[in-house]
Amino acid sequence: MYNKLKLFFITVLTAILLSLLCSFALSAQDTLRIDLNKALEIALSDNPTIQLANKEIERQYYYKDEVRGGFFPTLSGSAQYSRYFDLPVLFLPENIFGPGTGGPMQMGFDNSYNAALSLSLPLFAPSLFKMIQVSNTDIEIALEKSRASKLDMVSEVKKAFYTLLLAKNSFDVMSMSIENAKKNLESIKNLYGQGVVAEYDVIRSEVQVRNLNPAFVQAENGVSLSAMMLKILLGVGEDIEIEVDGNLSDYENDFSFYKPLINISLDKNTNLIQLDLQQLKLTKQYELLRTNRLPTLAAFGNFQYQAQANDFNISDYNWVKTTLMGLQLQVPIFQGFTKKYREQQVLVGIDQLKIQRDYLNQTLTLQARNAITNMMRAVEQINSNKEAIAQAERGYSIAQTRYRTGTGTILELNDAEVSLTQAKLNYNQSLFDYLKAKVDYEAITGENEALTNYSKN
Repeated sequence: MYNKLKLFFITVLTAILLSLLCSFALSAQDTLRIDLNKALEIALSDNPTIQLANKEIERQYYYKDEVRGGFFPTLSGSAQYSRYFDLPVLFLPENIFGPGTGGPMQMGFDNSYNAALSLSLPLFAPSLFKMIQVSNTDIEIALEKSRASKLDMVSEVKKAFYTLLLAKNSFDVMSMSIENAKKNLESIKNLYGQGVVAEYDVIRSEVQVRNLNPAFVQAENGVSLSAMMLKILLGVGEDIEIEVDGNLSDYENDFSFYKPLINISLDKNTNLIQLDLQQLKLTKQYELLRTNRLPTLAAFGNFQYQAQANDFNISDYNWVKTTLMGLQLQVPIFQGFTKKYREQQVLVGIDQLKIQRDYLNQTLTLQARNAITNMMRAVEQINSNKEAIAQAERGYSIAQTRYRTGTGTILELNDAEVSLTQAKLNYNQSLFDYLKAKVDYEAITGENEALTNYSKN
């Protein structure tokens, strides 16, 4: 009996421990803790947009292999059975073999069998070489589009991550502000109980706490919405919570090494590169059309195995074979000027791309300069807001001391608290503005360290 009870308790304890371990594992899986590098790694590996771009590259490589197949010989086989209900007729001149001869003459047998193999090999086909060059350009375009997708994804993830950090920092500021307001309320209630301050101060403090509550709730909602947007970009399920490591202030080292940018290089801008590749493709297509004016030469061969009979005794048939080989030369002479007009269409398309590229280059240059200006303004604002926080903290401390000693008013204390909260919010916003402008600049120039590191890995 004792052993049975012992075994029962051991089984129950084991079940409880297993359930606790399972619940712990599930809770661990339901929370995803990431930093910026981890977020970029997830987005660049699991996002459907990136996967589609990679599939397009794979498709273009297969298309190139298809074009290469044109250089290999083609071999085809055929088989045919024919049943003649009326035999073929050959018309001969009258009296060709003597009096009474000539006229229509039936030939052949009721059943006809034919099997053949045909071989063809291009010997001189300039268009095939140009098609290979066009396919190589298509691969380069697909690769650049893939890079563009990754650059866009990096920019979007960075902005979403920084937005979440901004919402998180704003929530922390509001939490600290409402906590300070509650502490002041408790202190003022104590002073009111001692008869040191008037009831008006208690009312004002209570109102101050209640006035901060909507901003606190809004900041909390901002965190939830920002996390949801980041989860969408990362392809994370709604049931998984995201916790980000770090704060916007962790990027202060980036600001300390900031130097105003002078030269703007758009050599790696993906939109300009794609236009250049499109122009190169049209040039290759023009050359491909020009090859249609050249002759083509191909070798061919044919092997036939055939028999005819009036019965179906196939084993008794007299099978005969025919073999031939030759060369086929095709020379284009005139096609109603269609080739000329096709070539002109491609040349016009090249001119259109040149105009489009020049206009885009000017637009991107202005956008890059605007991003630099925003970065410079944000750096100035960061330094100013940093000093404002120090002054606001000093002012809040003085206001607290003045109020406790009876030389200050509740309005001064509330104003100092609001000023401190606003200074911290402004500082976080200026940090975010700088990071956002930097992301915009990186997207325009096409230079992104995160994407480079991912490609190496």
